[in-house]
Parts: sequence; structure tokens; C-alpha cells
Amino acid sequence: MPKLKACRSCKALTEDDECPICGSKDLTINWEGVVVIIDPTRSALAKKLGITRSGIYALRVL
Repeated sequence: MPKLKACRSCKALTEDDECPICGSKDLTINWEGVVVIIDPTRSALAKKLGITRSGIYALRVL
């Protein structure tokens, strides 16, 4: 299984070389924690983290 990479801009996790959320190519394999956001409009955690689109995100990008 390929390693997931975290976007340094929006913290989205991906296996690709480009972020599916913001389109950035600034990715890293150094990240910690995972959060899955299904409905960002109703999620208090998504609001706190500034997440506006559903997806899989890293909690901390190193």
C-alpha cells in the first residue's frame, strides 16, 4: 500500500502527487493523526480546524 501524503496547505491526505482538495503539489509524508470529515457544515471539529470540504485530513503536518 502506498504511503499517504499530507498537503502542507490544507492538510488533506492523498496517495497522489497533487492535493485533491486545493490542488497544491506541496505534499509531505511527515504528518500525524487522522480525521475524517463527512459533513463539514454540521461538524464542530471541521469548523475548529477550518475545513470546508469533506475528506480525510491530517491533524498535524510536520
